[in-house]
Amino acid sequence: MSAIPNIAIVWAQYGPYHFARMSALRALAGESHVHAVEVASRTSVYAWDRVRDTEKLVTLCPGMVFETVAFGTVFMAARRVFRELNIDICLLPGYAPSQSLAVLLAAKSLGLRTVMMNEGHAGTSRAGRFGTMAKRRLMGLFDSALVGGQPQKRYVASFGVPERTIFTGYDAVDNDYFSGRAEEVRSRAGEFRARFDLPEHYFLSLGRFVGKKNLAALIRAFRQTLNANPNSRTHLVMVGSGEEESALRKLCGELGLRVYDKTQCGLKAESRANGSDAPPGVHFYGFRQIEDNPVFYALADVFILPSLWEEWGLVVNEAMACGLPVVVSETVGSAEDLLPANL
Repeated sequence: MSAIPNIAIVWAQYGPYHFARMSALRALAGESHVHAVEVASRTSVYAWDRVRDTEKLVTLCPGMVFETVAFGTVFMAARRVFRELNIDICLLPGYAPSQSLAVLLAAKSLGLRTVMMNEGHAGTSRAGRFGTMAKRRLMGLFDSALVGGQPQKRYVASFGVPERTIFTGYDAVDNDYFSGRAEEVRSRAGEFRARFDLPEHYFLSLGRFVGKKNLAALIRAFRQTLNANPNSRTHLVMVGSGEEESALRKLCGELGLRVYDKTQCGLKAESRANGSDAPPGVHFYGFRQIEDNPVFYALADVFILPSLWEEWGLVVNEAMACGLPVVVSETVGSAEDLLPANL
């Protein structure tokens, strides 16, 4: 092995978070030694708009959707690419689903050293007795682990992985990008507030509309807040999309909350009328790309993540980088490290 090993960082599909981490490692180890590898061109979960850095990206299964690629196809493609790039070390996104397991086994079949990138902790575990036994065996295939924080480190160690081989710091975002962009937005607050038709005061939720996010509880809490403060002019802004969107909109109606459909706001350059005088309600903005997200953070009063469970929650990193106060449930994986109880 050379003085500086050749490293492959593998994810299902590269998005903004992944490019940022890859760039940071390249700055440390040298661009020629760090290779960005994704399994497929798309996933069924995220609709990222990728307009940068893709020329430095190797896709194992071009044009395919991650969740639909066959195990054998991924296995053979990974072996071929790892050999072509002369890889020494692979950073891998765990061992599940089967596509990730195929990459792990391909690396092991070539005798490569493997690092497990893991966000799981005790609060996210759903495995029974046999599932726990299988996890122990699979984690044993890795040489070391890179995890989010202390809850994740304890969890991985509980499966017999030596603590000296477990490192924290996996869950990070480009702080400079978010802080700089937020500062720019606040310096032109009126312009951005008008363009995105944002209320003067609002609570912010940003993320996927899925069950674990506990967004129905957030909407009910917002209703109670308005009931307790009849003169409040604070709104609830929800940025994201997912399977629960229809149910969440229906819940707003049942609770007597006004629904504002803002899915097209800010997508074009023209300014819009400022909605600060509108009665308090719930604003649905749909899924947004990373370029838009700092606008919502920068102009909000507080960010809220009420998840029933959450592996980490990178949106917490983003909100804090933008200088926004945050409220998260105790079951969010980043709570212990980013919001310690003694602060």
